[in-house]
Amino acid sequence: MTDLLRANGVSVEYSIGKVRKLAIDKVNLSIPSTHFTMGLVGESGSGKTTLGMALLNLINRPGKITSGSVEYNGRNVLSMSETELRAYRWKEVAMIFQSAMNSLNPVKRGADHITEVIKDHTGSSKSESREKALKLLAEVGIESEHADDYPHELSGGMRQRVVIALALALSPKLIIADEPTSALDVVVQKQILALMRREIRERGLSLIFITHDLPILAGLVDHITVMFAGEVVEQGPADKIFTSPLHPYTEALLSSLLTLDAQNRRPRSLQELRETNKPIAAKGCRYQNRCKYVFERCRTERPLLKQVEGGRLTACHKYN
Repeated sequence: MTDLLRANGVSVEYSIGKVRKLAIDKVNLSIPSTHFTMGLVGESGSGKTTLGMALLNLINRPGKITSGSVEYNGRNVLSMSETELRAYRWKEVAMIFQSAMNSLNPVKRGADHITEVIKDHTGSSKSESREKALKLLAEVGIESEHADDYPHELSGGMRQRVVIALALALSPKLIIADEPTSALDVVVQKQILALMRREIRERGLSLIFITHDLPILAGLVDHITVMFAGEVVEQGPADKIFTSPLHPYTEALLSSLLTLDAQNRRPRSLQELRETNKPIAAKGCRYQNRCKYVFERCRTERPLLKQVEGGRLTACHKYN
């Protein structure tokens, strides 16, 4: 059976003059079908946003996809024409970007963004497209009195709702959400996450939710992929990763959530937090300089992502 979306050995490199930076290195990722939800997690610079952009063939200069392939229902996304990509990016896979203000045209009213997308891609009349746009906005919590507000007249949460409605406009099969709640306060963040849960469930969509914040994935996704330094280091069911992480980096991410010792009111994982400042190793395992389990093989041989148990994969010599 063909996967809905599959990345095979994708590498992305950024070049500035003679300086070259490998952002992601031979990454494999698959969304096997609709109704499949995945959290893509890692610290800043881990490559998760770059991977999301690569899945849409949106890597622009000075970046370049240097190896691998991206397939959607068996079709090579990287060889699609501009016309094919335009349809793919809206009708099949849509992206919710991190900054809602930057995603919206400041001189266009909220409803106009959605109306234009529907009209241009479906051939509907302007009045029909606007009617659909207003219905979509109402579904995500934007009432008619605010539908024609400009982005600067909307709150951060309302702007993000407009962006979500925009992503849903052509009923895609997969949503890629790039930290859509990171700029919002806690209350609004919870509202947006609840909205996304509802829309994904009711529409039967697949989801890739990109974040550095593990806790918000609880109850939102069924699977988690963890990235470190441009590589996938762990994949598996969300409940298993939360309760029994395999990779030391995943373990550190989870332990860093518990930052205070109840008795001494000090960082619980101070040593692990300090370790995050150590450089990424150029040879062997990239995580070795921060790993409390490191041994000789880690310094000489790069661990490959392998299945450890049913449905769980990790790239760590502890399990090889």
